[in-house]
Amino acid sequence: MAPESKAGTPLLHLSWDSPDNPWCGGGGALRDWRILEGLSAWHRTVWTGRHPSGCIAPQGTVRLDFGLGILGEFVSRRTWGFLASRRIAKEIAAKPQTVLSHSVSPWAPVPGSLTYLDRTLVVLHHIAGEELLHRLGPLGPAALRYENRVVREGRFFSLSNRATAARIRAINPAARIELIPIGFDPPDFAPPADRSDKSTITVAFLGRMDHRMKGLDRLFEAFGMLASRNEAFRLVVAGRSDRSMDAWMSAALSSHPARSKITIVRNPSNQEKYRILDQADIFCVPSRFEGWCIAAVEAQSRGLPVVATRTDGLQDSVSDGQTGILVDNDDSCAAQALAEAIERLAADPERRSRMGRAAIEWAGRFSWQAATSATDAFLDEIRQTRR
Repeated sequence: MAPESKAGTPLLHLSWDSPDNPWCGGGGALRDWRILEGLSAWHRTVWTGRHPSGCIAPQGTVRLDFGLGILGEFVSRRTWGFLASRRIAKEIAAKPQTVLSHSVSPWAPVPGSLTYLDRTLVVLHHIAGEELLHRLGPLGPAALRYENRVVREGRFFSLSNRATAARIRAINPAARIELIPIGFDPPDFAPPADRSDKSTITVAFLGRMDHRMKGLDRLFEAFGMLASRNEAFRLVVAGRSDRSMDAWMSAALSSHPARSKITIVRNPSNQEKYRILDQADIFCVPSRFEGWCIAAVEAQSRGLPVVATRTDGLQDSVSDGQTGILVDNDDSCAAQALAEAIERLAADPERRSRMGRAAIEWAGRFSWQAATSATDAFLDEIRQTRR
């Protein structure tokens, strides 16, 4: 039986990813860390996948890494799931009052966690679906079955967007679902008051340089169209990168017709990131998949209108028509649609300014404090179902 108070209740969080993971380190991992640091009433333990970089635990937590991190990302993902699955039953047996939270990824499945869905807050940002079959080859069917079981059998879901919530409700109508938007870390200085006195139009991208997930191939194609029609366009691409991403980038840009107008900033500091945003005119998110997009919220907080593909998360992190423009996410037309939307905004400084003002107000509603409070209440609800 669970005690009356949650104070000291064991909370075990599972996630292969972490902010210091050199292969991923995505916005979902940052979300986990910020929220876990705020759940001070719980006795928090974090299990993550092992990798070659450092191992920094969220403040106030104990972190354990599992898997083989020296043999590359693929081996790390698979061994993480295997070893965490073996350990989880022992952990629950030793601490039967434990509540679980799990940032589920079919790319790094933990089959052993499926036994404990009645005490697990499933954190899910989007459903990969058949993309798993295309990306994982012979391992795709097993990953898809795992994801389908989580969606079908999970009892408690923390989601960041309405589109994913609708898909889960259609499959699992009895599930308890809470929409919890993701926060961000605003700087302590104001955004620029005026961007109008410029001879160039700078389009900025900020995010992990994963060309498939983040759609950099689309962005480069769209920018080629823009630069061929208007000499004033510039593009700044900034974000986390590694050797494989660098190799793709070099090949993609080697023969790009507007290469001289493209600036690449690898692994920018937080200060440099906001400098890039403050010097830009339009922010572009060409992603094929986004569960939320912290970068889009950061850009809006600096008064930038956003042009983005209509992915699940961006339909909630951007207010279409008010703080940005969302375009078709289909590969057959996305690059053209992005270019056309950027071109329309570039030709209308008044509209950019109006959207920028609305964007600052819109971004102000998203905070880590709100996300932490909502998660804390949801976890306590799960705890009380164990009483």
